[in-house]
Amino acid sequence: MPLYSFVCQDCKKEFTLTLSFAELERGEAKCPECGSKNVQHKLEPFFAVTSKKS
Repeated sequence: MPLYSFVCQDCKKEFTLTLSFAELERGEAKCPECGSKNVQHKLEPFFAVTSKKS
């Protein structure tokens, strides 16, 4: 499952969560610090691991 980064708009803490695409779309992300669902998805670079060698 993908790992997503968020910023809580209430307590301003940054955190990461592992969520399915469905959980992300349903808005199930909440801050582990204060429990708020007022969070903003933070865009970050990513990499992919494949089995093919280039």
